[in-house]
Amino acid sequence: MRHFTIFTLLLSAGGLFAESPDPNGRVADPVLAEGEPSTSPANTSSDPDRFTHLPWLLLDDAGHVISAPARWDGSDWMTAGVSAAAVLGSGLLLDRSMDRFMARHANASWDRTAKALVNLGGTPSALIAGGTYLAGIAFKEPEVRATGIDTLVTMGLAELLLTLPLKVVVGRSRPSADQGTNDFHPFNGGESFPSSHTTQAFALASVIAGHADNPWVSCVSYGLAGLVGVARMEQRQHFLSDVVAGGLIGTFVGKA
Repeated sequence: MRHFTIFTLLLSAGGLFAESPDPNGRVADPVLAEGEPSTSPANTSSDPDRFTHLPWLLLDDAGHVISAPARWDGSDWMTAGVSAAAVLGSGLLLDRSMDRFMARHANASWDRTAKALVNLGGTPSALIAGGTYLAGIAFKEPEVRATGIDTLVTMGLAELLLTLPLKVVVGRSRPSADQGTNDFHPFNGGESFPSSHTTQAFALASVIAGHADNPWVSCVSYGLAGLVGVARMEQRQHFLSDVVAGGLIGTFVGKA
């Protein structure tokens, strides 16, 4: 349990990037002088959403994410503390009971539904992001294109900077291993904490919600992301605290 406490606090202190997103998305193109021919964002070499710029976007945003705590104010640190408490509290109080509930109520219908839902958080979520980017190009919609590239960058950063390293460091056994909720083998164990599928689902949801700036879109996006976490618990691949941590990572990296 000592390892669990230390590493959940590490997760939230280092991984919650609670800065508010720019409500206007990417910087608008400068106003063209009167009579100057317009240039489509899809065709200009300075277009920040060109797919060939993806490595540079990853590096730039990685620096922004890593340095985010230096820019936090009191409310941001409060958010980090509440997030740490949510992960730790769910782990101490609800992990075992939720896993037992899922095991008792497992059935073929639940399993089919879970298999469909996890597609929103695995590799298919990257395909969704890529498809959004291509749709923006095809229909000449810069905002749709920006949503696609932002989603790819957010999912990549959340996974590479936080989720995958934490899996290695924490080494928590999955519920399906039947080793209980406190089976940790740092650097030589399981990959239960945190949930990658939930991280990806909430990263996707946070970017879509940020670009849409519509409460209904936000509710649907985050609701579907939450169902991905439930599906992973139903499959006994994650405990509740794994899912909570993954959701927090995806959401706050998406908003950083």
